[in-house]
Amino acid sequence: MSNHKYTELANKLREAIKTGVYIEGQKLPSENQLAIKTGYSRQTVRQAISVLEKEGLTSRIQGSGTYVKGVRLHREPTHNIAVVTTYIGEYIFPAILKGIDQVLAENGYTSMLSATRNRVDNERKVLMDLLNKPIDGLIVEGTKTALPNPNIDLYEQFGRLGIPVVFINGYYPKLKNIIYVVADDRCGGKMACEILLKKGHKRIAGIFKSDDIQGHRRYAGYAEALFKAELSVDDDNVMWYTTENRDSIIAGTILQVLSGCTAVVCYNDEVAYQVLKELQQQKSEIIQSIEIVSFDNSIIAKFSSTPYISLSNPKEKIGYLAASKMINILKNEKERSVVLPWSIE
Repeated sequence: MSNHKYTELANKLREAIKTGVYIEGQKLPSENQLAIKTGYSRQTVRQAISVLEKEGLTSRIQGSGTYVKGVRLHREPTHNIAVVTTYIGEYIFPAILKGIDQVLAENGYTSMLSATRNRVDNERKVLMDLLNKPIDGLIVEGTKTALPNPNIDLYEQFGRLGIPVVFINGYYPKLKNIIYVVADDRCGGKMACEILLKKGHKRIAGIFKSDDIQGHRRYAGYAEALFKAELSVDDDNVMWYTTENRDSIIAGTILQVLSGCTAVVCYNDEVAYQVLKELQQQKSEIIQSIEIVSFDNSIIAKFSSTPYISLSNPKEKIGYLAASKMINILKNEKERSVVLPWSIE
């Protein structure tokens, strides 16, 4: 009868972990609390928790308590990997997707593509749909990663279902034990600013994206370079924009932001293009002298009528590494996140 009781309780606790009542990293109630809550004796509670520890679902830390380690449910392989990016057919994304598809195809997997257009409501719809789809894993570019994300619960649900997630470009710091492949954006921002400083510029403006973590880190590197050169960061010469208001913000304030400056660090080539377009349309003389350093070394930079420097990162490699890590995780191999450097081609 005693065996039946602790097995029964172990089953209940196991189900509570699987359904998210207790999530990974959460501390379980104490033996006394569980005994009061469930009506079982402390001895039965102790035996039930011991079963979960042997199964690898919980871990006891002496002097602290018992914590949930998470659960990997047995799932029949589907050989489908969901790939969710902010955009698909434009800018740098085809190169990233090419790297992902190469690895998946070599390993017998098929990608299922979705785009959020960098909107959290779209992200939620996509994730909810994928929770009901036959997939083995999820490679995702986070949406508005600098802001509190209302979809964290869905990412946690993937974890409870045993579906691994690998992030690219950005990730949500609130999620624990995540794997990601990103560029070293702080060092990139510093490198971009230092290029201009070495050219003799002392008044350097900056244009950064406020709703993605990449923008914050590039700004941090930009500011670090200025401080290192014993120059101040002037808020009047720093522009912040979001996905939705980029073009209107640049059109309305670019002359003010560049006032007194001889150079500017732009968040990416799309921003650099928009800056040059507005200066040309407004027939500003600044366009003749302003120097730009940007990011992504995309086709926009390569064919710009006004040449400028654009830092490069291995776009295909980001996709290749993310897919490789996903395959390894599905083989139950341990994986680590990776941060890739920016370079000048």
